[in-house]
Amino acid sequence: MRGRPISGEEFERMLDQVPKVVGAVRAVSWQRHLRGLWDSGLRLRESLTLSWDQDADVSVDLNGQRPRIRFYAEGQKRHRDELVPVTPEFAELLLATPESDRTGPVFKLLGGNGSTLAADAVGRTVSRIGKAAGVVVDKREEKFATAHDLRRSFATRWSRRIKPITLRSIMRHADIKTTMAYYVDQDADEIAEELWRDHVESGQSGNTLGNTPDSIAQQDSPPDAVTS
Repeated sequence: MRGRPISGEEFERMLDQVPKVVGAVRAVSWQRHLRGLWDSGLRLRESLTLSWDQDADVSVDLNGQRPRIRFYAEGQKRHRDELVPVTPEFAELLLATPESDRTGPVFKLLGGNGSTLAADAVGRTVSRIGKAAGVVVDKREEKFATAHDLRRSFATRWSRRIKPITLRSIMRHADIKTTMAYYVDQDADEIAEELWRDHVESGQSGNTLGNTPDSIAQQDSPPDAVTS
């Protein structure tokens, strides 16, 4: 099944639906997690593994000039240690946590019985939130927004702002071709905008044949009647 990047308006709709799906008591922690996915580009399992504890497989590193995330090889598909910078928005979310609370998981999501939820359960809940918000990402499959669509959205937004090699580093794609797909879509959209901007500025908007609205009206009007 395919997905797509979702818009900022769609994301806000998802946030609005969180209390209805998980309840008012747990809403704040779930909204914070969704915001974290939106601002970080992390995979769902990575976001739930992310910890303040430095010996965790995925941890917050505040030793540099800016916040970073440290990935240890043992927990990664690429089997190598990585130290990855984070966006300013995600850094602000992290730093908003009081120092006294910077221990254990960054995102603590609990079920209705108070137990910590596994990634699969969290993923299903995010999908329920997407459905409640009416954010359809694949009409043919009747598929609603998922955690991975938030990751897609992150990559799409940042592809307009940073170089491919930088985005690849943040997304940790094994193949640069995966990263470049976001730039291909962006280039097509930008080219289309340039074409249509020239079209509108030349006064030919509304049709693709080079005719102005006035000329079309003249062509369609009947000839003057011949009088004797």
